[in-house]
Amino acid sequence: MIVGAILLAAGSARRMGNDKLGMDLGGRPLVAHALQSLCGAALDGVLAAVPPGSPLAQHLAAQATLVQVFDHAEGMGRSLARAAALIPAHWDAVVVALGDMPFVRSETIDRLVDCAAPDAIVRPRHEGRPGNPVLWGRAYFAALTGLRGDEGGRSLLRGRQPTYVDCDDAGVLFDVDTPEALAEARDRLRG
Repeated sequence: MIVGAILLAAGSARRMGNDKLGMDLGGRPLVAHALQSLCGAALDGVLAAVPPGSPLAQHLAAQATLVQVFDHAEGMGRSLARAAALIPAHWDAVVVALGDMPFVRSETIDRLVDCAAPDAIVRPRHEGRPGNPVLWGRAYFAALTGLRGDEGGRSLLRGRQPTYVDCDDAGVLFDVDTPEALAEARDRLRG
């Protein structure tokens, strides 16, 4: 199985009030941590969905193929759809990761990849709670390209039973959506 990744980094950060993915976390932009986890996993490559002219492009371009999402304001679903339309033909599955989740471990992503199948949806679960990123087999690529709105792949999960991979990685549940969460992330790095 050849598995790649899509990193969603084109959000509008409405709850943060500005571009949270570029905010400093341990001397690097927040999104750089999510990319580092993907690059440390056994993946064929990473497509990074970014808004046009994003200052984050310079931090992502060395390790990811950039996908400019001109209509990113339509929501996460639109960004995912644009990137999914460019999934290389040789990928059998794709891990969809969120740029605001800095603590997901590469080993957790590898565990998702180990369960990959063309018709699979694989999701991490920590202490009984499902998290992100989510792996989608090739059977779902066309559906991913049709997404709209702010839900991302969540709408495709409805009515489907993913394969859950239980893990001790609390990072699969931690996203930076508020100033308080950013402060907590900074504390975690210091501690």
